[in-house]
Amino acid sequence: MARPDDPPAPGRREEIEPFWLDYQRTCGVQVEGFAAASFGSTRALADELALLVGNGVKRAHATLRREFEKDLDPLPAPGEHLVVLDGAGHPRAIVRNTHVELRHFNQIDDEFAFTAGEGDLTLQWWLVAHRQDWSEQAEREGFEIGETTELVLEYFDLVWPQPAASAGQA
Repeated sequence: MARPDDPPAPGRREEIEPFWLDYQRTCGVQVEGFAAASFGSTRALADELALLVGNGVKRAHATLRREFEKDLDPLPAPGEHLVVLDGAGHPRAIVRNTHVELRHFNQIDDEFAFTAGEGDLTLQWWLVAHRQDWSEQAEREGFEIGETTELVLEYFDLVWPQPAASAGQA
C-alpha cells in the first residue's frame, strides 16, 4: 500500500489520453503533443500541488535545471502543455506554459513565490520549503545545492478543467 511520503506514481496512459482528448474536443484545441507529470517529490505533495493547480492558485513551478540535464530532456517552452498528475498518477489538470526562464535560487523574488501558490504565498516560506526539499534530494542523489543553483521557472495558465469563472462564458 502506498504511503504519503512515497514518490508520486507514474501516470496511467488509459486515464491521461481520454483526459487530454476531452480538453481538445471541448475547447476546440488541436495540439500535437503534451507531457504528463506530478509536481512534488512525494504522493502527498503531488496531491496538494495538483489541487492548487486545479483551483487556479498555483500558476508557476520551479524545477532544478539538473533534472532536465540528467534526463537529457529539452527545457520546457512557452505554449507547451502539461497534464498535471496527482500522487496516484491520476490526471487532475492541464496547464499551458506562458513563460519559461532560468534563475539562480538566490534570485527568486516575492512575485514568483506568490505565483507559485504554495504555503502562505511568501518568499520566506517558499525559500525554506524548497531549500529543505532540494537539500534532501541533493543528499540522496549526491549533488550540491546552493544559492547559485540554477532553476527552471515555468509560468502557466490552467486550461483544463476550465476555471469556474470562465466555464460559463464558453
